[in-house]
Amino acid sequence: LKEEALRAEEAKLEEFRQARLAEEARLEELRQAEAAKKAEEARLAEEARVAEEARIAEEERLKEEALRAEEAKLEEFRQARLAEEARLEELRQAEAAKKAEEARLAEEARVAEEARIAEEERLKEEALR
Repeated sequence: LKEEALRAEEAKLEEFRQARLAEEARLEELRQAEAAKKAEEARLAEEARVAEEARIAEEERLKEEALRAEEAKLEEFRQARLAEEARLEELRQAEAAKKAEEARLAEEARVAEEARIAEEERLKEEALR
């Protein structure tokens, strides 16, 4: 009976040992699954971070591109305005030169007219003498 009780006790202990080993194996599986889940979450978070950085960089690139295009447009307008101002200055100078020439010709005509009148007067006086 003692032998039988001892064998029954040993069988019971072996059963508990097997159950404990099975529980430890299950816990190890859970730990590994949790570690894999955390690694996947970290991978996804890193992917999201990299994608967000790329999105922000692309946004910045597009803003810079738009800014450069706007600056080029402004420079184009500035150059056009300068060209227009130069053209207007040329017109003003041409107009001033035309007026100066007209004034010179008018003065020449006035002097010639005065000389003609003076010559007429001289001839009249000579004829009277």
